[in-house]
Amino acid sequence: MGTFHKNIFKLNACAWCYYYLMLQRASLFPTNGPYLVVASNASSLPLGYKVLADYKNNTSVQTICSTLDASECDSWIACCRSASACCDKQIDLDISSSNKSCSTTWDGYACWDGSTPGTNNYLSCPSFLPYSIPTRFAVKTCTNDGTWYKIDGREWTDYTSCLTIQDMKVTIFISLACQIASLIFLVPSLIIFFAYKFLRQQHRIRLHINFFTSFIFSNTFCIIWNMLVTYDRITNTHVSETLLHKNLGVCKLLSFLKLYFSSTNYAWMFCEGFYLYRLISNAFSPPKRLILFYLAGWGIPFTYCGIYAIIRLVHANESCWANSFGDVEWVIYAPNLTCLVVNIFFLCSILKILLTQLQAHPNEPSNFRRALKATFVLIPLFGVQLAVTIYRPPPDSAVTVHYERFSDIVSNSQGMVVALIFCIFNGEVATQMKRTWRRHYVDKLSTSRRFNATISLHFNNSVTQRTTEHSHTSRRNSLEPCIQDSHSPSASTIHTQQSHAL
Repeated sequence: MGTFHKNIFKLNACAWCYYYLMLQRASLFPTNGPYLVVASNASSLPLGYKVLADYKNNTSVQTICSTLDASECDSWIACCRSASACCDKQIDLDISSSNKSCSTTWDGYACWDGSTPGTNNYLSCPSFLPYSIPTRFAVKTCTNDGTWYKIDGREWTDYTSCLTIQDMKVTIFISLACQIASLIFLVPSLIIFFAYKFLRQQHRIRLHINFFTSFIFSNTFCIIWNMLVTYDRITNTHVSETLLHKNLGVCKLLSFLKLYFSSTNYAWMFCEGFYLYRLISNAFSPPKRLILFYLAGWGIPFTYCGIYAIIRLVHANESCWANSFGDVEWVIYAPNLTCLVVNIFFLCSILKILLTQLQAHPNEPSNFRRALKATFVLIPLFGVQLAVTIYRPPPDSAVTVHYERFSDIVSNSQGMVVALIFCIFNGEVATQMKRTWRRHYVDKLSTSRRFNATISLHFNNSVTQRTTEHSHTSRRNSLEPCIQDSHSPSASTIHTQQSHAL
């Protein structure tokens, strides 16, 4: 486009925003000046009609938006505002003190700062682009000769990753599958811990309860975010109707809760690591109270997440805080990475202590295997496996999508793994559940036996009663002839009576 005066640039950029967003469906076309001209019969405007591309002018907005639907109109205005903000930003930069070769520029979608030769530059995908999400990045290359990369003589920016809808859907579904699987194991595990007083009285189990609770909330809010925000963004053709574009308070609250509970996962990993390290390194003086662990697990993440939220509210309050905010993101990254690094130290120290103790029994290889097994079991509890997700390949790399899915599987399945190891397959839990089953089985068996005994007793009493009644009846029936014979007159009596009668 070239270099223009501030006001002319804003109008020209706004005109080209219309063209780049509409492309084949455009009814208006930009001229070399700050106007859009009607060059097709697709609209009700007469051919050759010109309209000033000024998004601040109500008449211009009504005329231009008459060729668009409501969502497209909102996207065009958002693009114009971004171009205007880019111009103001570039004017405020001290260009004279910069030794960068590729100059600052507006490419029609995004604002790019100056860059050194031979580097790739990345920006979050613009929210006004259809189907794009701010967690993906556009790429612009500054070539070795100090100019922006060009195709057919025009500067070119790679927005491919912003528009790969199918890849985004697959990644979302993989994340959802891992998060739902984790919830399936975490919720019953938490119920089991609460069901047994013997378990929940132990400090170690109480830490597990808080850790599992953090995972449950984190996975729940991630599922809600992916379904209500991310999936809605990549499937809804009307950009202005998406939650990301509306930027509602509820959406920002959901973003904060997702960020907060993701951070509490790291904090409780640290708490688990510190408690176990303290227990092994100083077995005679274990922590007696957990109040400091509760403050560290729930309070500290709330502090730095709250600071981050305030900064976003003041300086970058758009797109539900989904887009990256540059170096400010280290307000979240730094504490979480610190927890991870310290846990790696705890794990190495625990392994060292176990190996030192094994030196006292060098002829028992089973102890060595047991120590290694214990160490590997602690890896998901301490979150050490997340170290492989720290480095991310450049957005334009061919392996970026595959690495993103691998990272999602590793991070989102952690809850399922710790639930299986420290509850479902845990020896103490298995012992308590066996006792409960045996007690239930014995009680059921005793109840069945008492019931059978009662039935048998009733049956015996009934049989006895019937036998007695039958005996009395039979005896009475056998005596009746004798009784009748004793009361009937004898033959001699009858004969005597007859003699007297004669």
